[in-house]
This record gives sequence, C-alpha cells and structure tokens, in this order.
Amino acid sequence: MFYFIHVLAGAVIAKYFPSIIPIIILSIIFHFLLDIIPHRDSLFTKKVFKKSYKIRFNDKAVLFETIKAFLTFLFIIYIQIKFKSSLMLFSIFISLLPDIVKIGYLTRLRDNKIFKNYIYFHSRIQTIIPWVPGILIQLIVSLILIKLLF
Repeated sequence: MFYFIHVLAGAVIAKYFPSIIPIIILSIIFHFLLDIIPHRDSLFTKKVFKKSYKIRFNDKAVLFETIKAFLTFLFIIYIQIKFKSSLMLFSIFISLLPDIVKIGYLTRLRDNKIFKNYIYFHSRIQTIIPWVPGILIQLIVSLILIKLLF
C-alpha cells in the first residue's frame, strides 16, 4: 500500500485506541493486513527477490519512492497540525515501521539472513495487480480510513 494509507491507518488506530501497547500491536498488524489487500506500489517484488535476493533500482523507481515519501511527510505534518497528538505521530511511525525497515537493504543488513527472510515475507504477502485496479482499491481503502479519522 502507499505510505499514505499506512499513515491514515496509524492515525485511526491512535484515535480509537489511545494507549501505547494497543497502538504498537494494532499498527503492526494493520500494516501487514493492509499489505495483503491487492494493490500496486512497490520496488520489492517477490519474483525478483526470491531468485536473486537483489532489488533492481532504476531512476524512475527511485523518483517514485522519493515522491511517495515526500508526500507522506507532508501528510504527516498536516495530521499533526490537525490533531496535535504525539500519540498519533507515534502510531503513524509504528504503522510505517515495517516499510521503514526495508531501508536496511541499502546497507550491509541486506546480507543478513533474518533481514532477507523479512523482506521476502513482506513482499510475499503483497498481491500485486495492475496499476488501475491497484490504485482504485487503494483509493477505496483511503476513503474508508479518512471517514473513520475525520
């Protein structure tokens, strides 16, 4: 899922479960549950990764990820201005953590067996579909989360 959706999920979780332990547990669980919903958005694909444990980066993919991260950062700022909740920021961070961890691929961590297994697991649970239906599904999920949040 786009980072934006994980941000919304984290914000909704903090709104309805304003306590640290439920936030940690639910944010991580909902991250993976959202990733199970068929969508399209990722550099990490299970087919390429399973064969070689290598991710192929190209300029277009890096630009796409950078734009997604920047827009997500702006959205987090908006949520903080709107709700003024450090607990919500924490929940958003935990909701994004399973994706943030993937940055470790850019370090020596990529050679670690546990890390490789995590990356493969994270890519394996995702059902990649063509862009148009993938974006439509994410739009529907976003609208549901926005309704719950606001």
